[in-house]
Formats: sequence, C-alpha cells, structure tokens
Amino acid sequence: MFRQAFHIALISCALIAATTASVSAEDAGETSSASNWSYEVVIPENLPNNLSELLEQSSGLVRLAEKPPISYAGLQRRVEDDAETFRKVLKSEGYYAGQIKSQINRGSVPHQVTFQIDAGPQYKISNYAVQYHYLQTIPPQIDLSPLAIQHGMPARSEPILTSQKQVIAQLANMGFPFAKIKDQNAVVDYNSSSMSVTLMVETGPYIQMGELQLIGLNEVNKEHMRRLSGWVNNRPYRKKDLETLRRVYLDTGLFDAVRYEIPSKVNLDASVPVTFTFGERKHRSVGAGMEYSSSEGLGAQAYWEHRNFFGQGETVRGDIYASEIRQELSVSFVKPDVFTRHQSFKAEADVKRENTDAYTAESARVYAGLDRRWGSHWTLGGGLFAEFSNIEENGDTENFAYFGAPFTASFDNTDDLLDPSEGVRFGATLTPHFGLNAASSNFVTTELYGSTYYSVLDEKRLILALRGKVGSLVGDSTADIPAVKRFYAGGGGSIRGYEYQLVGPLDGNNDPSGGRSVIEVGAEARIRITDTIGIVPFIEGGDVYEEMAPDFSGEFQWAAGLGARYYTPFGPVRLDVAVPLNPRDNVDDKFQFYISIGQAF
Repeated sequence: MFRQAFHIALISCALIAATTASVSAEDAGETSSASNWSYEVVIPENLPNNLSELLEQSSGLVRLAEKPPISYAGLQRRVEDDAETFRKVLKSEGYYAGQIKSQINRGSVPHQVTFQIDAGPQYKISNYAVQYHYLQTIPPQIDLSPLAIQHGMPARSEPILTSQKQVIAQLANMGFPFAKIKDQNAVVDYNSSSMSVTLMVETGPYIQMGELQLIGLNEVNKEHMRRLSGWVNNRPYRKKDLETLRRVYLDTGLFDAVRYEIPSKVNLDASVPVTFTFGERKHRSVGAGMEYSSSEGLGAQAYWEHRNFFGQGETVRGDIYASEIRQELSVSFVKPDVFTRHQSFKAEADVKRENTDAYTAESARVYAGLDRRWGSHWTLGGGLFAEFSNIEENGDTENFAYFGAPFTASFDNTDDLLDPSEGVRFGATLTPHFGLNAASSNFVTTELYGSTYYSVLDEKRLILALRGKVGSLVGDSTADIPAVKRFYAGGGGSIRGYEYQLVGPLDGNNDPSGGRSVIEVGAEARIRITDTIGIVPFIEGGDVYEEMAPDFSGEFQWAAGLGARYYTPFGPVRLDVAVPLNPRDNVDDKFQFYISIGQAF
C-alpha cells in the first residue's frame, strides 16, 4: 500500500515538472526580446475640451514607450492600467458616461495599441449645497457667488475640490478657524447628465479674538507694535484680518519672520488670546560700493543705517559719496506711521560740492516732509526745503538762496529693485522754487519719468526694458536760473555714449550750459546666457533745449552700446560700452564705458 502511494506521488511530481517546463517554454517564446514588444499608441484626436491632450499626458504607455515590456502580458497590463487611468480622467472632467475600449494589433511591428473612446455628454452641476455640523453657534450661510463652482457649470473635479477650500476659507473669516470637511456627497443622475453635490462641514467652535499677545520683541518697542495693530478685543475671528496685521508688521522691515496662533484645543465657543511671535532682524548695517566711467571717473560711496533708532522703526542713515566731480555727505531720518498708518515723516540734510565742465558749486540743503503710501503701488509726497549754494560759472560767482515745496507721485509694481523683469515704474515731480535773495529768481521745475519691463522668455532669459524722461523748467531765461538747477543730459545715468552733461546747448568752449527742458528715451534687451552671465544691447537718445518745453530744434543725440552683466545675490554688476551714433565734430569722444552695480534703469 505504501509502495503504491509512493509511485503515485512520483508520477504526479513528474507531471507537474513537465507541465512547468511546457509553460516556461511558452513564456520563453512570449518574452523573447524586448524589441519584439515595442509599440505605438493611438489615442483619438477629436475628443472635446482638450481631452485628447489630457489623456496623452496621463498615459503610462506614452510615458514608457522608450522602455517596451518584455512580454505580451506586460503590454496587456499597461493597456489595462491606461484604460483605468483614462476613466478617471474622463470623470475628473465631468464625463461620467464615457466608454473606453482598447485593442492590441500583434501583427504589426511595432505593435499598435488603439483606444476607442466615446466621451459621452459632459455632466453639469445641478445643485451645490453646504450642510453644517456645529457645536453651539450656527454659522451664517456661505456665499456661493465667489466659489469656483456654480450651478450649470461642467461637473469637473478641480472646481469641486477648489470650492471645498474656499468654503473653509470663508468660515475662517466668519469666526470658525477650526472648520473642516467632514464628508462630500456627489450624486450623479445619468438620465439628466447632471450631478448634485452636498458638502458636509464640521464647523468646530465659534471663536472670538481676545487679548493680543506679542512675543519675541527685544529692541522693538512693544507698545508701538500694539498701537500699530489697532487691536480691539473680542472681535469675531477673521483670518484675513490676522494676515493683514502680519503683513503690516513685516512691512516695517524690522522682522525676519512674524507668525500668529491661537490655542489649538478649544472645545466650546470661546474668546481666546491671539499670539504674535516675532523674529527681529538686525537693525544696523553698513555698506560700500564703487563705480567708474570714462567721463565721470572713479566714484565710491559708503553708508551706515539704523532701522530702529528709537525703538519704533525709525530709520537714521548717513551716506558719503566721493568722485572726481562730486563729493557729498548726507543724513536722513524717517519715522513711519506718523498720524496714520502708511504715512512717514522724512527729514534730510546734505552738503555737496560739484566740479563739472558746466559749473563749480558748493551747496547745503535741508528738507522735511511727509510721504504717504496709497494703495499697493502708489506713493505721494510733499514737503519744504531750504537750499543755499555758491556757484561759479564762466568765471562769475554768485550766491543763491531758495525756499521750495516739492510734490511727488510715484508708481512702482516691479518685482525687483535692482534687477526688475516685469512691471512699470512711473514718477512725477512738481517743485516751485522761491528765491530768498536778489540773485535768486523764482521758477517751477516739473519732471515726468517712467520705465517698463517685459519678460519675453521663460526664466527671465530675455527681458525688454524701455524708459523715458521729460522735464520742463518754467521761469526766467536760462541765464537767470542757477546752473545747478538747469537740465543736462549725457553720462551713465542719462544717455550713455556721451560725456557727463555734454548733450544739449554748449558755450563757446564746448562746455555744457544746460537748458530749461529735456527729453530722454532708452531701450535695452537683457539677455541671460547662463544663470550668472548676461549681455545687454541698448540704444539711448535725447536732447536738452533752451525753451521751457522741448521744441526739437536741435538734432537728437543717439548712442548705442553693448553691456555685460554678472548676476550676484545683491544685484547685477554691469559693464557698459557705448558709442555715439551721430557724434558732433570736435565735441564727442568715440566711446564711453561704465562700471557699476545694478541695471542702468
């Protein structure tokens, strides 16, 4: 009996081994070579609403086409995975009745995988409702109008998910910071090709903002930060109010980081403290820089700055600048949020000496005024100044004394101070000057200036930049206006390619005499070769006129050039070389070059 059972077991093992060998041989034929199972995919191109592109982007077959499977079974698995992925894509776009069929043509080389797809109708949202599970306080009804989802729109998954986040955001601004999605019930009606969505929200407790607590203030005055907040206890919790206050604190420039929080465990409706935690920046800094141009020579500057001088965000700064043609020492004081938020008091004092081909001057000036930010990008300013100067021009020396009231308006929505790639800058100034002695005549100076920046290629590889300036001086004749107050053009901050101040009227010695109006234009193409190296072809032009408004009586002086840029974390280092396109005989040099930090404009 035992021997018979043993023989049966041996026969069974032999049969299993033979079967296994047969299957292995068959698999060997199916998995012979990876190249035998290369394939191409055919997805219908006439599907509605960009579905063909979405399906191709989600296809594993397309993504892995360069790595064909090693067996027919592997190819089948890829096709089945794609079919399931396509069904999800169709539903995410609102096509809930879509039909998908696939076929593998094994007779072609490469093998052809064909999908037949009937998207069917795109379903619409027939109803959207929010239901609450609340503790004590019933929340107000959600405003559906600003949500990403509306009645009658396609039943796509993206706006449905976005609307969930928007509902929670609305509740966070209604006193329910702990609200969360409990469930979502989406009912598809295949007869009417529509979907009804009901969002179940667990609101959590109703929270009021109680006492304001400020943590991490060392050198910054705590009471000043409390006054700046305008805080009122026991208001309904509104996340956007806290975000606004956080931005107000960051805008002071005193902090590296500001964050806020409330107690994380609140089980019933309550008034809770709100804690702001600050990370203070270093409030003192020093800096230095150098520049060089062939017409203005070598220049160097240094500064010291304290951004929290009295503990309430006041900025005190001292600057010194020295070059071959100008030496200047200045001190400024800025106190923010004077009388109201976003309004600053400014005071400045400077002494200066200039020695140019047009004049030699020594001057002192003091200024006091207010700047007010209006909206996100505008700044308006006004103030009073007194200025005293001693000016030598053509061998004659005069003392001038002025009292003035400048008014300014500026707009700036660019993305970077030293290297903008998009946005617009615009400014206007109106400055009446009132003479305080017999030599000082009355006049009014107006200037309009602006620049715009446009990024043409991705990653800021090509930026087009344009600028313009026009100025007018209303008053007595040019000779009666102090030389330092006239308009000049030419040089590194004006029209590159011409010597400093040399564009415009000239005297008998070919020295600049200035004028009562000016116009300048310029364009650059900022091209990045690598992340740190760039080139900048540019063209600039302009002229100065003796009349109060540009009359275009003289020839526009044009110049063109090429610049190199080395991009650093603190801004681009630039080298520009420019040549005048219509040089004046015995006046203009063949070229000028400039080395500095930051873009030209």
